[in-house]
Parts: sequence; C-alpha cells; structure tokens
Amino acid sequence: MRILISGAGPAGLALANCLLDVGLTPVVVERAPALRTAGYAVGLHLGGWEVAERLGLIDALKARAISIQRADYRDAQGRRLFSYNYRHLAAACGDRMLVIMRDALQEVLVERLAGRVPIRYGTTITALADEGEAVEVELSDGARERFDLVVAADGYRSGVRELHFGPHSAFLKPLGYRSAAWRMPSSREMDCDYAAFMDIDLQAGLYRVGDGTISTLFCWRDDDTSRVPQEMRLTQIAGRFSDWPTLIADTFRHGVDWTNGFFDTICQVNAPEWSRGRVVLVGDAAHCMTFLSGQGTSTAVVGAHVLASELASRPLEDALAAYEARLRPKVSRLMKQSEQIGGHYVPRSRLGLAVQSWIIPALMRPPLVRLMARKMESSSLSIA
Repeated sequence: MRILISGAGPAGLALANCLLDVGLTPVVVERAPALRTAGYAVGLHLGGWEVAERLGLIDALKARAISIQRADYRDAQGRRLFSYNYRHLAAACGDRMLVIMRDALQEVLVERLAGRVPIRYGTTITALADEGEAVEVELSDGARERFDLVVAADGYRSGVRELHFGPHSAFLKPLGYRSAAWRMPSSREMDCDYAAFMDIDLQAGLYRVGDGTISTLFCWRDDDTSRVPQEMRLTQIAGRFSDWPTLIADTFRHGVDWTNGFFDTICQVNAPEWSRGRVVLVGDAAHCMTFLSGQGTSTAVVGAHVLASELASRPLEDALAAYEARLRPKVSRLMKQSEQIGGHYVPRSRLGLAVQSWIIPALMRPPLVRLMARKMESSSLSIA
C-alpha cells in the first residue's frame, strides 16, 4: 500500500513510525524547507507514553525532556499568587509523563525514520483527485503521483482538508483567545522552572528549555480571528503586556523572528467525518483541542498508532471506519473539557483569579493530585 502523509509534525512523524512497524513504508511531504523549530513545550503522557514505549523512544525522549518542577504564578504587578510542583502530578501518574519542546519530539521521531522513510521538505499537495481505486496527487514541485491513501497530518489549518473536505470556516471553532510563543537567549535569572503572570483576560509565562534559552507563552482573550501580519504582532502583544513586570516586558522589546515563532488564534477543529474515500485526517487536522487541554500531542500520537494498526489488519474502508469509531467518543469528551479550560487558564474576573489562586495549588498536592491523575487516565485515549 502506497501511503502519502502530508505534514512532518508530531502526528505525521508518529504515524510514519507506526506504519513502519506494521510493515508499511509511507512517503512524507512537509511545507517547511526543513524540520520546523517553532512551537512550545508539549506534554507526552498516558496513551502517548505507551506509543513511545512501543516505538522504543522513551529513553531518547527523556534525554531531551524539559525539567519543570516548581511553577510560580504572580499577578500583573508581580505579587505572588500561588506556586505548585509539577513533579507531584508526574508522580501521581506513575512518572509516565514528560514535557518536551515540540521540535525536540520531532527530532526524536525523525531520527528513528532516518534512511527508511523519505521526507520531502519544501513540498505540499496542491491538488488531489480520489479516483476510487487510488488518489492522484499533484505536488508543489510539479510531480504527479498515485497513492492508495493520503493522510492529512498538516495541522489545524490543514491544506489537505481544505482541498478535499471543504474550507477552514466549516471546521474551525474559535475559542476567543490568541496565543504567541517564541524562544530567546536566557539573559535573566529565573528562580523557578516556570514563571507565569496572570491578570483578567491575560496570561504570560516563561520557562527554561535547558539549552541556554527560555521560551515564552502568551495568551489573551480576543474575539478577532483575522490573520495578523508579522510586523503587527509585537504591537498587539506590547499593547497588552508592556507595563507588566520586567521579566515579561523585556521579552518582546528586542524583536522576534516569527519564522521560528508562533502566533495565531486558538481554535478547535470539529470535523464531522475524519475520512472521505481514500483521504483521512489525523491529529490537529481532525480534532485540534488546543494547547489549553494539555492532551493534544498525546491524542495525536495515539491516533497515529490506532490508524496504523487498523490499516495493517483490515481492508482500507473498514480500517478507516474502525480508526474513527475507536477514537471519536473520547476525543469528543476531551474537546468539551478543553473548551471549559480556557476560562480557568485566562480568568475573566478578579473572583476567577482568586479562585484559581486557591484551587490550582490544592489540586496539585496530595491527595487531590492523585484524584486528578485518575481522572486524566480515565478520560485519556488508550492504544488498547
């Protein structure tokens, strides 16, 4: 079976690895000219951890993981709100979870594919036609090829989904926030692993990556969903955060290289069908939950494993139906939870800010953290 994967992010690369392990060798195309370095830290746990174990990647991932233990939260004037230790949650999950930069996760996945799966960088699918027995694909380099299956793993603004399923407006559900993230040299000492600052409708954070750099993560309430030109992005951020404590305000005063940064509206993806004919959606292209859920990467990795295992054991049409039937019920529940999390992550009022200052540290300490870990486990996807 000839399989084309569009997108060399965590979902596409995990799928390529899982397909190899069931005897299928895909081809991967990626819009970027090289492996993307943009993005923020992602969590891998529970089902995602299980897939990484099966691929033999846990040691490599641990070696590149970020050590986040103490997290301090302050208000916009720098006054302490609360602290917690992330290790409490990891321990409650049996230490089967880690935090890693998105590009580091991709590097580990690419290394396992080296010499076995071709990755064509700087290449996109510009047209496709499902002819029933195969998909005729036209690529941006002018090539025309036929594949048995095309996989859209190209993110929540999926180009393949737009070509084959319909316009973005039919699938994207804005949650009323924007976010931005980029990495920069560590020029200021931090006395914790994660420093966050919160106010009504606003949150900003910094965390050490472990390679001499720090990463930012800004999030703010904004109902405008229009695209923002690169030259206007820092103006938007500065208009909201420039009078915050120096640790935050200094991060955007020296410019940002947006080719290695992230700035976008926070949207979920609601796709009524994950496959149509010989084209299938995985990861954020099918069910983006946003970074607010903390479940997106693990869910994408589990979805990749499930799709590969179904393709190896059933005829194509049955495999695609089984893939969706196994995942959609829990994915739907996780997406509903993700919608609710935004109001907690970026409080809407002084009361909400005060409640968060009490409830988060309480949930992150024994015995409540064990209850939270069990709830995470019950709602997360499994590869079984």
